[in-house]
Amino acid sequence: MPKPHKGISLPFSEDIIELCGNTDAYFDHCRRLLECSEMLIQLQTNAHTVSIWGKALTANDYSAHGLHISGEIAVIEFDGGLQ
Repeated sequence: MPKPHKGISLPFSEDIIELCGNTDAYFDHCRRLLECSEMLIQLQTNAHTVSIWGKALTANDYSAHGLHISGEIAVIEFDGGLQ
């Protein structure tokens, strides 16, 4: 039986992201889906723009309360990454 997911609360915002290996990411408080392709999914949370890069990415269960992303996740980038 799978273990229940535990969210990681980012210290600089109210955003909660749950990761399960490199294949699943759950975002709480997803405000808007900005881009969605097999290589890039970009979304707006309460406080950040988040880009997920990888292969065979899909966005599932999109609602005002969250978003589930599945596929082979390679990179998670906040607000455009390093400047």
